[in-house]
Parts: sequence; C-alpha cells; structure tokens
Amino acid sequence: MKNSLRLPVIALAALALLAGTALAQAPKKADVVGAWLGSAVVGDDGTQVDITVVIEKAEAGYSGKISDATGMVPETPLRQIVFKDGKLSFEFDLAQGMDTALIKIDLTLEAETLKGAWYDPDGNSGAISLALKK
Repeated sequence: MKNSLRLPVIALAALALLAGTALAQAPKKADVVGAWLGSAVVGDDGTQVDITVVIEKAEAGYSGKISDATGMVPETPLRQIVFKDGKLSFEFDLAQGMDTALIKIDLTLEAETLKGAWYDPDGNSGAISLALKK
C-alpha cells in the first residue's frame, strides 16, 4: 500500500472505532418493558399489598398483566397501556364478587422504579411503588 493511502485508511479505521464506542456508551432509551415488583396501598388503614406488573412490547404498543401475592387480583390483563414522556398509565378490571371495578393506574418512571397511584370510579385511591425485577 502506498504511503499516501495508508494515512486515510488508518484515519477511517480510527473514526469507525470511535463511533462504535460512542454508540455502545449512548444511554439506553427509557422503557417500561419487564417485570415490576412492589406494593400498592389499599384500604383506609393503609394496608400494603404486594403486586406484580409485567409489561411486554406488543405489535401496536404494549401488552401486560397484573397480579398480587394474596390472590385478590388473579393474573389480569391490562388495557389502555400508554407510555409517553416517562409516564405509564393503564387500566384493568378488578373482580369484586359478582361485579367488577375499573381500576386506573398512573405511574412515573424514575431510573428503575415506577411510582404513582391507582384510582377507582368511587373515588378510592392509593399509592403504588414498583421496582424493575433483575
């Protein structure tokens, strides 16, 4: 190889190496896909219930399910899942005897935690805190 071509080839190789390193170190885009474990405050006495929320990437957005450790919420599909600007919202039907209650949840993503609250149509609500399962 001639000396006049060697310098541009070395320079291009160095630039490619630097670009690859920069891409590898670029911060990952925040996402909510995964299994989230934590608790929800329910009832006037502040009882905490351990819950699990699983969010998956779907063809058109997200899909997911929620359950709790006591069996009060058997594995139930989530609907209306929206994740935008670090905010996650979804809803699900909570079986209550022969009836169901629509529960809405609004959470904010902070690193590997989701924090927010649940709401029902009767005006009841409580705090929720979840951490990404590793």
